[in-house]
Amino acid sequence: MKKFIYTVVLGLLVSGGVFAQRILTLEECIDIALKNNISIKTARNNAISAKAGFTQSKFNFLPSLNANASHNWSEGLQFDQTVGDLVNTTTLFGGGSLSAGVTLFDGFSNRLIMGQRKLEYQAALQTIESNIQATEASVINGFLSIISTKEQLKISNRTLELLNEQLQRQERIERAGTGSMEEVYNFRSLIAQQKLTIVNQSNTLATSELALIQLLLLDASEDYDFAGITVNDAELEVEIEEFNSVYDKSIAYSPGLKSANIALEASEKSLKRAKYSWMPSLDASASWGTNWSSNFVNVLETDAEGRPTRTEVTDWSTQFERNESKSASLNLRVPLFTRFANRTGIQQSKMQLLNAQLNVEQTKNTLTNQVQQAYLGLVNAKTAYAAAKESLVNLNTSFEFSKTRYESGTIDFVTYLQSLNNQIGGEFQLVQAKYGIMLRKLILDIFTGESRPAGSN
Repeated sequence: MKKFIYTVVLGLLVSGGVFAQRILTLEECIDIALKNNISIKTARNNAISAKAGFTQSKFNFLPSLNANASHNWSEGLQFDQTVGDLVNTTTLFGGGSLSAGVTLFDGFSNRLIMGQRKLEYQAALQTIESNIQATEASVINGFLSIISTKEQLKISNRTLELLNEQLQRQERIERAGTGSMEEVYNFRSLIAQQKLTIVNQSNTLATSELALIQLLLLDASEDYDFAGITVNDAELEVEIEEFNSVYDKSIAYSPGLKSANIALEASEKSLKRAKYSWMPSLDASASWGTNWSSNFVNVLETDAEGRPTRTEVTDWSTQFERNESKSASLNLRVPLFTRFANRTGIQQSKMQLLNAQLNVEQTKNTLTNQVQQAYLGLVNAKTAYAAAKESLVNLNTSFEFSKTRYESGTIDFVTYLQSLNNQIGGEFQLVQAKYGIMLRKLILDIFTGESRPAGSN
């Protein structure tokens, strides 16, 4: 029996561990997103590819070296290059060679390509940072949306508890014969409406949580919860930095803008290389080779007329030595007519340069709009927070008076309900302003490259 009880308890403990809820902080959510985000992974792969291209552009200055070897069989009339004569027989022949080449001048093409590939690699690195920045902003936005909705749910649940207490009190008064059923039904109606509000907020919370879980690329079938963020009034009321300072920092830090500017430089290199395609090129090459043939023979005996009667194929080493050849050359190439390929290349490079300039302008405009919106949102949220904080103090006091007066019968239900709704609205406004400040402050910190979000628990 003891063994059975032990087994059951152990099973419950194990199952509890398997299905335990995982609580994630804001920092953990950001770390998970940066680890799993596919756009960041793709950007890193592109950076690796760009680095390989940059490395190869350096190797393009090196000479080339090739080796070749062959072994062939043929039958019938043919010209045997090894013996320098026509033969009509079965022939085995082969050979080998080494060749090398180096570009002496290519219109600065290799140098410009190397500069372009270097810039493309630098742009790819900045693209990684830009994707990281965008991912952090998305996670912060989703996380604070969840926390804000949770705070609103707490307010709604407290309101529901208050209404239940008021309903119980009113039911006691009605049973004592000093109250009316109308008041009871009024509170029951309010409770039903409040429950509906809680259901809607719970649905909103579930939707926000699912969206964040999907953003983090986590398994939605597992149970996750998200920890709140500790923040005090001093942090919320700290003075805002001047907009021009925030904007200048954002422009200077923005990896997206850096990537666009670097891509613009790369396009300028590409256009310059296209213009230099009209220039001549000069290459140097050298080769060494040798061959052998079954027709290359040594005469051992001849007849009276001097015709060979007995021969043997000359050994490979002797043939390789006798048939050795060497060459060296300089090759000058001048593009006189390229079927308009060079002109087309220049036109395309110009369009790419114009698009790169437009991309820089668009990226800067987008960043400017985002910073302006976040900054204005922060200013508005701080103003709203100060007003909502002061207002809530008065609304709480007013509601306590209204509650006392309603319970004593000096005001009607409508007046009491209005006071209650004002208090609930004041609490909601304070929560919205509070998390509005936090959201926009964190977003601006990301834009300016400030430290990662802290204070999550």
